[in-house]
Amino acid sequence: MAGIMGRKDIVAFGLCLLVVMASLAAETDAATCNLSSLMPCLSAVEGAHPRAPSASCCKVVKTVDKNCLCAQLKSGSYPKQMVENALLLPKKCGRTNLAGFRCGAYTVPH
Repeated sequence: MAGIMGRKDIVAFGLCLLVVMASLAAETDAATCNLSSLMPCLSAVEGAHPRAPSASCCKVVKTVDKNCLCAQLKSGSYPKQMVENALLLPKKCGRTNLAGFRCGAYTVPH
């Protein structure tokens, strides 16, 4: 019976479909957790006296996953001053649910 799927084939196909869908969902989440999504905040984290965060920066800060933010902070890719400034963004943007959040050696201030 070539061309006709048996019960095992249908189950296997369904499992494969679920795996593909889960992979796509993970890729979508990963796409929102990347450096480019945080670019609107660059001027608010650079230097000893950074600019106030823009509305577009705060929009990102208010919606970014805390684990994404933590991964960026812990990556070791940024100067200490930049990390310290980034830790202040949730408070500056009015995102209070991150106050006290611990990320490795870092803590988001209250």
